[in-house]
Amino acid sequence: MPRFVAGIVFLLGAALAPLTPATAQPLVPAGPLSAIDWLRGADSLSQPGAYPVTPPTQGESGTGISVRALDALRPEAVGLYPAARVGLPAGLWGASSAAELARAIADLPTDSLPVLRELALRLLLAEFDAPLPSADAAPDASPEFLLARIDKLAEFGALDQAAALLDALDSAEPELRLRRFQIGLLLGDEHDSCPAILRPDPVITDPGALVFCLARAGDWVAADNTLIGATEQGRLGPYEAAMLAHFLHGEDAVPDEALYLPPAPGPSSALMFRVLEANGEPTQTLALPVAFAHADLRGTVGWRAQIEAAERLVRAGALSPNRLLGLYTERRAAASGGIWERVRLVQQLDDAVHAGDAAASGRALTAAWPQFVAGELEVALASFYAAPLGQMALNPEPRAIAFRLGLLSDSYETVALAIDTAQADPETLFLAAVARGLDPMAAGGAMPGELAAAVALVFGPDTALPEGLAERLTQDRLGAEMLAVLTRLGGPGDPRALAEGLAVLRVIGLEDVARRAALQGLLLDRRG
Repeated sequence: MPRFVAGIVFLLGAALAPLTPATAQPLVPAGPLSAIDWLRGADSLSQPGAYPVTPPTQGESGTGISVRALDALRPEAVGLYPAARVGLPAGLWGASSAAELARAIADLPTDSLPVLRELALRLLLAEFDAPLPSADAAPDASPEFLLARIDKLAEFGALDQAAALLDALDSAEPELRLRRFQIGLLLGDEHDSCPAILRPDPVITDPGALVFCLARAGDWVAADNTLIGATEQGRLGPYEAAMLAHFLHGEDAVPDEALYLPPAPGPSSALMFRVLEANGEPTQTLALPVAFAHADLRGTVGWRAQIEAAERLVRAGALSPNRLLGLYTERRAAASGGIWERVRLVQQLDDAVHAGDAAASGRALTAAWPQFVAGELEVALASFYAAPLGQMALNPEPRAIAFRLGLLSDSYETVALAIDTAQADPETLFLAAVARGLDPMAAGGAMPGELAAAVALVFGPDTALPEGLAERLTQDRLGAEMLAVLTRLGGPGDPRALAEGLAVLRVIGLEDVARRAALQGLLLDRRG
């Protein structure tokens, strides 16, 4: 280890004690729209074996989300699981202010490598100590840090998790109640979130939410009076007012010209999405932010729309791949081409794997792989079939695909240890060395491209680190530095940024994340 790196590790020893258990072994060979404006308006993160973590990022209810007791005086500390569960200190945010962290969270990219999205979700969902209040924040100001977390979770499509955070807090703060209502509209649980909108103290000032929830509560007179008053005061645009009038009274009660008004510019709101649906004019979700895809999982649309929605959410890291596999294998496809080809091929692969037929599994894997590459669902495919395929005697072509699937799975290090180094080609040796945290060049590996050269530098003997890193970390800014690394790594494929980001992840103890990010960067065709 270079002296500079060793020095930083020494400096971080006390702050990152939870990242390295007392029994840990040395790292040797072993184990369309990007922003949701309507809202504004987990593998272990430590070294292998440090903490057994059940990833709490699955985008469906009843999937292991648990809620801890809260300190009512520190609402921004709310989380779904303790910080120790992801191998990070409770004081992660340290000396950084709420405003600074809120800005850093808003900058997090959503189109990044799967493992980096997992890390980002864990930072957003874990229960850390609340950050320092901003110097200029008023005592009654909205909790900007928590709002930033909720907004970014929604941008990731992680609505179930965002709803769980808000439900755990059960805050009377108007902005938080509105967020929960908007999320509920897409999850189909507005019957649970509408009562909070109608709470009298403090009053919600969003007229559309009030009209909708008053109508659902059966108070049609109050809903109509609220709509009339808000329209006369200019608090509702002509299009929104017309759609809400249609929602309350039916098409005949609205002038024909009002029904054909153009919608307000900008992305659709969750409220208008549901109102249009209730008015018999449902909106296609494919052109909307990924959070809207949840609306297609409610069983009110066709099988194809459900599959498309599930694929979007799995790509975003907001839905369990098992939910997608269940949809793929729900019934036999009656059509061909497009998404049906992926359905047909995954069904063939599923049947062959369950039958234990190596020859048929190899043929099906070879045919299905390009479909999953095109859909950016390679990691999902790995979660389904990497383990059973790795035990089969496959022909060379499917065996090479199965090896890559294994490196994209949670068992990447075990897969790397199982290769025959005497028979492996240089590229296989390179990938296997990275999976084991070793110098790929010293292991006899070679891989073309600037990205591979950057990875080789990170895992080689001469790791370079960003200037000023040691100073920032000794100033109690670990959380802010992690957010900054995620932002840099999630941008366009810049080999230098990749090398620096991976080096920082290794230095601060996130060895598992660094290795998986390196492997995904090399094996997945992502352009940021």
